[in-house]
Amino acid sequence: MNTALVRELELLMEDNKKIVVLTADMGYSVFETIQKEYPSRFFNLGITEQSSTSIAAGLALMGYEVFFYAQAPFITMRNYEQVRLDLAYNNVNVRLIGANAGLSLNQLGVSHFAVEDVALMRLLPNMNVFTPGTPDEMKWCIRESHNTRGPTYLRFSKTFSESSSVFPKHNRTDGILLISGGLLKMGIDIASSLKKEGIFLSCYSYPVVWPFDYKQFAKQVGSLPIFTLEEHSILGGLGTIVSEAVIDMNMKNRVTKFGLNNAFIHGAGSIDYLFKSNGLDPKHIQSVIQNQLKK
Repeated sequence: MNTALVRELELLMEDNKKIVVLTADMGYSVFETIQKEYPSRFFNLGITEQSSTSIAAGLALMGYEVFFYAQAPFITMRNYEQVRLDLAYNNVNVRLIGANAGLSLNQLGVSHFAVEDVALMRLLPNMNVFTPGTPDEMKWCIRESHNTRGPTYLRFSKTFSESSSVFPKHNRTDGILLISGGLLKMGIDIASSLKKEGIFLSCYSYPVVWPFDYKQFAKQVGSLPIFTLEEHSILGGLGTIVSEAVIDMNMKNRVTKFGLNNAFIHGAGSIDYLFKSNGLDPKHIQSVIQNQLKK
């Protein structure tokens, strides 16, 4: 995902001399080519997410477009006041890129988990939220954020799909599975397993979760049962956004949310272990969907 991100940034920086990249003591084996090609437009500001956000806002107010890259938990929560007042309030062109979202930093514990970030960022007026799940989606999201007026937040995790072209195809649909970000492969695998049991899910990836495209959503889901899947708290992310949309549009669809439990995670381990012990066990998810759609 980093390779896709950097390549798209390089193309943008080649065309636009007003684009600046900041990082908070990150980017080793990521930004070396940008640092070499554009030394006057790349700044490693150290572990200073709060002041870096204010610097990004100042540069944007001077007419620059800023891409600020840091760990997802720290680019959203450590500096939330600066994001709220310096970026969102002023509606400036700063693109926050949150690396290692969700449980990607699995060995470092709760301080390094970003499972509330989508919920926090979508609360802010003017903020746009992107959650790419494949390298192609990453390229599109970087380009789309560049074309979007105002601040954006883009988050990505270590879990992602190499391709989005493997969606299971079938002639009938029993339910809709909407997937945000890195769990695209998990969702597709679940749908493929259910197909063998005679249950057919149509899968859709949602690389843009906010603002929410109500018209596209209504067209995709019709009146079918809806399931959402995300590497984020069960509260405040895609599942909550979808539930709100169903209420707002007076739809009758049943919505079932799959995400991380609304609880602090005590302990560390592999990402698969943390998923399974905190609400994202693929076998359990498959069983829940199967039981609901057999009714």
